[in-house]
Amino acid sequence: MSAPELFESNPWWTDPRAIDEDIIVKEWGNSKFKWKPRLGETIQWDVDVIYVLRGPRQVGKTTLCKLKIRELLRSGIAPRAIFYWACDLVEGPDKLVKIIDGYLTFSKGAAERRFIFLDEISSVRDWQKGIKYLYDRGRLRGCTVVLTGSHSIDLRRATESLAGRRGDVHKLKDRLPDKILLPMKFSEYAESRSEEIAQLIKDQGFLVRNKRHQLLSAIAQGQLPKELEEAYLFSKELIRLYHEYLITGGIPSAINAFVSYGTISRDIYERYIELLLRDIRKWDGNESLMHQIVKRLVETQGSPVSLRNLQEDTEISSHHTVSKYLDFLKDSFVVSVIYKLDQNKDVPSYKEGKKIHFEDPFIFHALRSWLLGSEPYEEALRYLGKQENLGKLTECVVANHLVRLLFGLFPSAQFDYSSLLFYWQSKKKRELDFAIKHPSGRYLPLEVKYQERISREDAFCIFDFQKSGKSLNGVLLTKNKLELKNSYIEIPVPVFLLLV
Repeated sequence: MSAPELFESNPWWTDPRAIDEDIIVKEWGNSKFKWKPRLGETIQWDVDVIYVLRGPRQVGKTTLCKLKIRELLRSGIAPRAIFYWACDLVEGPDKLVKIIDGYLTFSKGAAERRFIFLDEISSVRDWQKGIKYLYDRGRLRGCTVVLTGSHSIDLRRATESLAGRRGDVHKLKDRLPDKILLPMKFSEYAESRSEEIAQLIKDQGFLVRNKRHQLLSAIAQGQLPKELEEAYLFSKELIRLYHEYLITGGIPSAINAFVSYGTISRDIYERYIELLLRDIRKWDGNESLMHQIVKRLVETQGSPVSLRNLQEDTEISSHHTVSKYLDFLKDSFVVSVIYKLDQNKDVPSYKEGKKIHFEDPFIFHALRSWLLGSEPYEEALRYLGKQENLGKLTECVVANHLVRLLFGLFPSAQFDYSSLLFYWQSKKKRELDFAIKHPSGRYLPLEVKYQERISREDAFCIFDFQKSGKSLNGVLLTKNKLELKNSYIEIPVPVFLLLV
């Protein structure tokens, strides 16, 4: 790989100010809405480690990398100690090795530590072979490496083959070299959109993970923390922001458009779909079959379904094929899959119907408009105009945030929420939206009722679950009601989400 080719992707080598002219950095700088993910603060830059940063399309992985490059340059790091390469057109591991080897040779002596950013590494077939080759030769000593990608299963399987070759992982405070950048949580959205809410979050300690976990533990024990009562005073503003979040989700480009123009243009939705379909083709999937699967997921949203249920009214001949497409959507951060709890065995009941939730409101609206062929933003508003749909999408948002909550409680490179988060059904066929495994081994029953009027009957599924004897105090998530009951607490959804 020649020096001029390397220079083209790293213009700051000749002028550190060139990073300010980078198209990604300029777009971020010109955006009315600016998001710097908290995740970036968990990466240690003084350790020989190969980080893997994965997450859905359009969530901001490239932006995070480019902003970090600018930060490193401004801190005085030698420009040629920083290397960036977009891997979309890299054919295989041999070419990858040549690119990195070429940079390492060129930059020899530039600095004691070098920083290597390889964007969309999952586009390179067998990329892990190239990284493994360089690591075994000792070429990555004195390097902090960040690899990004959009398909979870590709990266997870590939990094498993790098076991023992991730560097000085033992020196990391969290011992986690695998990072996941997900769409913005509601709390991040709210604090970014409202100075008043940002101050509330800061004053009540919601930014501190241990504090959030203490508050959740108090709720599980049947207490109503004063911090929630304080947040409840801002419920009108929180509900307003939450309804915005149900339109934009946590995708930065969608939020910026909404904040800047009061709408989201068709091209932002279509860009997401184009990238997802490109991944499907790379995976040798069939676009038409994926269209049919997504249609069935939208139709069955909120209800337990089997693979054969999803196969109905499609051209797919085998439920095994349905499973493969569902796995693709799960590993592309499009949906989460939650199994029914077998309460006697404390395990997922894999043979019964599963509930499938869309990971993010924007992703849901983009896919639904792809199905309907309608104007995406207007269709999103029409969809959210019905109370039933508000409830369904809220259940998706809560599911996504509960997965994040559980990762905070059980952090691990092998984190798997399928054994921690469930739905449940009583003998009376009353369905509980979520049963969350607590570190104590018991379960927190949680039901979502995003509606104005709440009655005792809405908590019957919580009562049924509590009769099992393995239950903590219950949580009934409402639209705007906060009240401590005998065996459960009613909490507005936007207030509860501040704790995640």
